Amino acid sequence: MMLAWPNVFAVHMSETNSTIYGTEIHLDSVQMDMISSMVFVGSMPGHLLAGWLVGTIGRRKSMIAAGIPTILGTLLVALSYNSYMLIFGRFLEGVAFGMTLVSSRTYIVEIAGLNSRGAASVIVNVMTQLGSLIILGLGIVFSWYYVAFVSCGTMLTYCCLIIPSVPESPAYLVVNKRETEALAVLLQLRGPNADIHEELRHIRNMNELNGSKREGFRGLLHPSYLKTLLVLFCLFFIANFSGVQVLKSNTVRMLQSSELKVNRSVSAIVVTVALLVGNSIMMLVLDKIGRRYCLISSFCLIAVAYYCLGSYYYIMDYSHLNQELHIKNLLPVTSNTTVAYDNNSSAGAETFNWSWVPMACLMLAALGQSTGAGPIPYIFSSEYFPANVRSQGMSVCSTMSGLQSFAVLQLFSPLQDNLTSGGLYWVYAAAATVGIPYTIFFIRETKGKRVG
Repeated sequence: MMLAWPNVFAVHMSETNSTIYGTEIHLDSVQMDMISSMVFVGSMPGHLLAGWLVGTIGRRKSMIAAGIPTILGTLLVALSYNSYMLIFGRFLEGVAFGMTLVSSRTYIVEIAGLNSRGAASVIVNVMTQLGSLIILGLGIVFSWYYVAFVSCGTMLTYCCLIIPSVPESPAYLVVNKRETEALAVLLQLRGPNADIHEELRHIRNMNELNGSKREGFRGLLHPSYLKTLLVLFCLFFIANFSGVQVLKSNTVRMLQSSELKVNRSVSAIVVTVALLVGNSIMMLVLDKIGRRYCLISSFCLIAVAYYCLGSYYYIMDYSHLNQELHIKNLLPVTSNTTVAYDNNSSAGAETFNWSWVPMACLMLAALGQSTGAGPIPYIFSSEYFPANVRSQGMSVCSTMSGLQSFAVLQLFSPLQDNLTSGGLYWVYAAAATVGIPYTIFFIRETKGKRVG
């Protein structure tokens, strides 16, 4: 809900810039970029805080604790009367986003069975898109501040009703020498026919492999973990600079320069549906074909989509420039019959309407990123580390990803102004292209392997 909310805000700012108090609020292009990017600035301390909390008080309590900055942030956004309140509220929402991301993904990886771990991890993304659809749908009917109140109510339900009813992670219980409780949880999760004692033994062995003293953030200094972090940092960099977060937060703004005559809120919903379809497909195939194949196909789709979109905007800008020059050249001789001929030719050319191309390209990009580049780096960051350093490893990776996402979102307007829209999308396509050989040579598969 927090990630998709900027699309609702952008639509209402283009129509009316009123607040809940009836006053006006004004934001320049840099501040509009910050509405999206501040979530990722706030996520960085949120990731690090969660990395400590998840290992200290447990996965379940950490997920509940994430509700505090969420409620404060969403209320501040809804009640904002100037840009400073709005941006700070988005920062607090970012802290909550970071905390929730680390704690929930760590929890899911540890409670899921061996053959369903990939699908379970993608459930996070499926529910993310459902939340986005709810927010975008509400944005058609309600103003941006009422939509923010919905996010607040949803988080209260999450913290007070949903999370208190789930069991603690068995891996966390094993690491903290509470094996009797871990057995009870495993029995509840796996059923009476599963070999829960073997799973318990494997969890214990994986976390003792490098010594019990290597727990917490200090444990990440082990050479094997440092190598893993470097590989994941590069993967997150490629994924983020291929436009993964930009598409989620700036769908409306990405279509503003196109000639598509469709309601902006509806267009954002259509792209979000493509994200949801991609996540659903990935949930079905991830544990069958593996993470690496999904990631490679994902980068291929993103590259094709953004190369086509960049080419569309380049041709459109070139065509508009030629038309302007043509009109300037013809103005002194408007009575010439050649002018009538040229106008008829232009009118004939206008019958070919290509305004659907940006929407089609964004849908293809959404399908691509939702089948790999969006969720898989986070899945790897939770599967590449054992339980005693999992939350810390994931928090460091997520912090770096948050910094990269902030940079990409904050550079959206400057790059578009300096490179044109075509150049901006070619940059995203080039990053996705680099991701294909990188995945082939540097990413190791985790399908069907125990992670501890």
